[in-house]
Amino acid sequence: MIKKVFFGVIAMTALSAPAMGSMPHVGVDSGQFAIGISGYVPVICRASVEQTMVSPHEGEVSLGALREFCNSPNGYAIHADYSPSLAHAKILVDGRPVPLGKSGTAEITKSNRAGIATRALELDLPKGVQGGSVSFRIVPL
Repeated sequence: MIKKVFFGVIAMTALSAPAMGSMPHVGVDSGQFAIGISGYVPVICRASVEQTMVSPHEGEVSLGALREFCNSPNGYAIHADYSPSLAHAKILVDGRPVPLGKSGTAEITKSNRAGIATRALELDLPKGVQGGSVSFRIVPL
């Protein structure tokens, strides 16, 4: 029984020796090496508002929360696009007023890095405004 085991080990060594000899040799002189890994992540940006319809009346009207997400490493900007009837109104972003002018668009927030945030939005309507529309868009920088 011992002879068979011994012979089996010798046979395995003899069979594996040529395979080891044909394997490529990798040597590192300093004993250190570096591995570089890179990947590509698509830029994804989203902005949404809780309220889709509100009743217009003079004074402040809650639009709910603006939820924003953008993974652009350079940041992002959120713009409000609005109808001409809202040209003299203001959007309050976490209490900070952003006046709406005649251009039909206004930058309401800007970040210089990727981010996730929730902001309170209100529309401050001047006297005599009958209604209008507001939409929000996010732009990666």
